[in-house]
Amino acid sequence: MEINQVKEGAKITGTVYEVKDTEIIVAIEGYPIEGTMNLDQMTKKPIAKASELFKKGDPVEAIVRKKTDEYLLLSRIDIEVAEAFDQLQEKFVQDGAFEVKIKGVNKGGLSADYDGYDCFMPASEISTTFIDDLSAYEGQTLLVKVIEIRRDKVVVSHKIVEKEADKIAKQKELESINLGDVLEGTVVKILDFGAFVRFNHAEGLVHISQLSHHKVAKVSDMLKEGQKVKVKVIDADGDKRGLSMKALQKTPWEEFADVHKVGEKITGKVVKKMQFGFLVEVAPDVVGMINKYDYSWDPNYNLAGDVEVGDAIESQIISIDPKKRRMALSKKHLEYNPWDDVKAKIGDKVSGEVKALQTNGALVEIQGINAFLPIGEIQENRVERVQDALKEGDVIEAVVLKFNPRAWQMVISKIKREQQAIREEYKKYMKTENQEDQAQTLGELFAEKFASLKK
Repeated sequence: MEINQVKEGAKITGTVYEVKDTEIIVAIEGYPIEGTMNLDQMTKKPIAKASELFKKGDPVEAIVRKKTDEYLLLSRIDIEVAEAFDQLQEKFVQDGAFEVKIKGVNKGGLSADYDGYDCFMPASEISTTFIDDLSAYEGQTLLVKVIEIRRDKVVVSHKIVEKEADKIAKQKELESINLGDVLEGTVVKILDFGAFVRFNHAEGLVHISQLSHHKVAKVSDMLKEGQKVKVKVIDADGDKRGLSMKALQKTPWEEFADVHKVGEKITGKVVKKMQFGFLVEVAPDVVGMINKYDYSWDPNYNLAGDVEVGDAIESQIISIDPKKRRMALSKKHLEYNPWDDVKAKIGDKVSGEVKALQTNGALVEIQGINAFLPIGEIQENRVERVQDALKEGDVIEAVVLKFNPRAWQMVISKIKREQQAIREEYKKYMKTENQEDQAQTLGELFAEKFASLKK
């Protein structure tokens, strides 16, 4: 074949005949002439010597870039670009990932090179996270996928690869996160109903109810995006992970029990009244109960009329169970019970001062407490009005008819004491007189003594 039959732009095949530093000599198949390929026409890849790409005897395809009567100037650049484009088309069809070299920043994104073919990566396709300085990517090698391809434009995305890798990593990480695990993560999103926490790739939700043992009005009052938190996995259903911060915190009851012990005096606020007592909040979300029988030593005390919601009250802790969230309080254990010191039993002789007159009797102070003297136990003769037989300040003697210190009850009788006094006088008289004198004067003496006691 004659040299004049070769046209510029034609594709030829040949064999590398000689390799020099900056060029190769190609024996062209079917032509009696050699071709020369300079270093800059071998590839768009950065190479320093031709030997990095060719050796003697290698087959080679090339394009005739220029011809003379003596030689042909060859180039593989267009072939390389065409091959790269064909490969890119195949990768697009197969949705395959491949590496590109970032050459620089251009309008709206990055320019990249794939085996000599120029690709474009929009800024929105660089990463799943916001990139402030695109120039930081210059010179890097990134794994990408083709998202748009034409002869004049190939658009690639690194973000897609990141997403797919993150999805795989997320699934693997989710499979490793089990119920009961305690993990550290980062708050990545705050919503009205809770916050999403990311670990390495997987995420979980901390519902607002799981932030604290105390009521939380707004999630943002406790958490900020970017904040590191420690959480416990409380739900592992499919790809969802329910997380809790409060599961790692002591309950308000546990915190309270660490500081306060049985027998301690504490001040709280009445939050609820009930028939059998009332509830007192002694710390945030810690409520104890004062039974009506633990409010006052006086069993007849009018609790309903004395205590109102919102009142501050002092009490003593008599039992506490932080696990069951129960606490019993007592106000009366901080006070003196006057009935503890009363020494009496039924039939004892007592004396005291009349403190108050009532329609049905009188209150008489006995050993520091008020005993009740019924109107029918004042004297033998019928008493229509108590004030006709007694007055405040009178000191009287009586006998104990009933005594129940737990019920704050002592009932006394003045009549029984007078009758007792007569019997005592009679016995005394019997010891000092002989039986004959007693037989003659007994009725007279008894009437005389009884009359004197009634005065």
